[in-house]
This record gives sequence, structure tokens and C-alpha cells, in this order.
Amino acid sequence: MGAYLSADELYRYIHISKRKLKFLLENDYIPCIDTGKKTHRFLIKTGDAKEFKRRMDTEQGFLSELYGQFNSGIYTPRKKLIEPTPENCAAFRYFLAERWADFPDALSTKLAAELIGCAPQRVGDWMRKGVISSVSISGVRYCGKAEFIAYCASQHMLRKPGAARYRELIMEFLCKHK
Repeated sequence: MGAYLSADELYRYIHISKRKLKFLLENDYIPCIDTGKKTHRFLIKTGDAKEFKRRMDTEQGFLSELYGQFNSGIYTPRKKLIEPTPENCAAFRYFLAERWADFPDALSTKLAAELIGCAPQRVGDWMRKGVISSVSISGVRYCGKAEFIAYCASQHMLRKPGAARYRELIMEFLCKHK
């Protein structure tokens, strides 16, 4: 393998569909260079490709928030776990604050992602888009725990609980508050 792989080489290497690979590249799940060209658009470092394949093969629940999104079958939406009312959002925010009280007030991208079971790239995306404010210290991005909790308990997040870990948190909350 050379220093870079094309998207065509990468989808064969990690054994996924072209559609799923395009989504992963466009949404920063896999670090890449977007050339902007119509063909041969993405360049992926070989090391990044190997690391992504290793994570796919070894980490349980890796990319679990995408489960079923690329199936060719008929999509059946999941049943709502919780109605995203202002009251439920406030109660869930309080639950998360208690649950994560022992964590530091500044969460690294990686730790924040682990708390809700999503990819660090997803949290990084929220930071880049300004959904969650962040600061970079020595190359590591951090966000405030209170702001992260507020976003995790927002109506937007509760409407579409994607990651399995996040759904588990909601289920735990519902069990405690019945």
C-alpha cells in the first residue's frame, strides 16, 4: 500500500459498501483529504485506514449509532423512548448531571463521545459547528460538561437517540423515574 488510499481502494480494504464509505468520509468518521473533484474525491492516509479497520474489528459497538442506516430493506423507525417535552428534558439533564458528577468539568472529545457511545468525530462535529463550544489545549479539544449535558438532554437529541449507549442512558433514566 502507498501513503494514501483512494475511496475505491478503502471500501474494498474495510469491506463496506460505497454508500456507507461515502457517508463516513463526508461526516468525518474517517480522516481524509477532500479534493473536491467529482472523481477520485477523497484521499485517505494508509495509517488512518488501518486504524479504522482495527477499530471496526476490535471495538464492540463501534459505529453503533449507524446501525441499520445502510440496510437495503425497508426502514422502520424506532419507537420513541421518551417524549422530548421541556419537563422530560429538564429531568434528563438533572439525571445526567448526577450520573456524570465524578467526571471533570472539562470533557475531552474522546471522553464526551464515550459517555454517550458515539464516535469522537461526532462530538468534534458538534464543536466545529458551534453546537457545543470548545477550547483546544495542547492539541486536545475540550467542552464544558454542563454544556455537553444540556445538549445531550435537548429536544433535538431526545428525538433521535442514535447510539446504543445513549439509548441505555435514556432507559436507565426512565426506570428510575417511573
